[in-house]
Amino acid sequence: MKITPWILLFSMLPLLSGCKSELYSKLDEKEANQMMALLIYNKIPADKRMEKDGVTLLVDQDRFVDAVEVLRQNGLPRPQTVTMQELFPSGQLVTSPEQEEAKLNYLKSQQIEKMLSSMDGVINAEVSVAEPRAIVGEAPPLASAAVFIKYSPDVNLPAREAEIRALINNGIPGLAPDRISVTLQRAEYRYQPPGAVAAEDHKIILYGYPLPLEALIAAACTLLFGLLISLTLCYAAPGGARHDTRQAASVSGLAPAWAHHRSRMVGSAGATLLAVDLP
Repeated sequence: MKITPWILLFSMLPLLSGCKSELYSKLDEKEANQMMALLIYNKIPADKRMEKDGVTLLVDQDRFVDAVEVLRQNGLPRPQTVTMQELFPSGQLVTSPEQEEAKLNYLKSQQIEKMLSSMDGVINAEVSVAEPRAIVGEAPPLASAAVFIKYSPDVNLPAREAEIRALINNGIPGLAPDRISVTLQRAEYRYQPPGAVAAEDHKIILYGYPLPLEALIAAACTLLFGLLISLTLCYAAPGGARHDTRQAASVSGLAPAWAHHRSRMVGSAGATLLAVDLP
């Protein structure tokens, strides 16, 4: 049986499809589309597969690390939040007041985290709210909030620290502004798209001026191309190199005759002349 190239190609398709690795699973379709678009924008091939429990995101095996880092730099996927129904299910047993208060504080923290994560440039936001219970006969304790935000280097988030503090202060009733601590950390990029290298790495100093390496390569290619065209035209002319040899010989034969004629002209004048050699 003769194996045609088409049969061989179709037999290799399952192998090619097996080169994909699962990046994330159980994603909702909106977030999966955002992640997929972000990967494709950064020149990382990605695909998705619909499952019963959500969407699975697929990438090439050799780009798995790059895909994870690109999504991390943009705070994707977003951490899952707990809903009110999950914290307070309808069929649960009676809990203590301390447990109820802890759950409420947790919900407040999640709401603030969700609002902060919606700001441009925020990769990750974590909020911890502490509201101690008041004891009878004692002064009520002061509530406090600690906020940690990791942001993208492309955004100047420290310039908006006052807005962040105001958002937290208004989101938690009874919280004094001086009881809010905000920590902003600038994230580091551990991945750069292909070709996104610093411009200084592609500069060459020529006569004191920095020149891009691409410009030098283009100039060299242009010079080489022009040289090849010149050689091609030279040898493609009628007679080729032999024609040039005969022409050179005829010119060299005329040189002695021209020199003898010029000496006769100078001698017949009977005077001293300034002879300028002609090329």
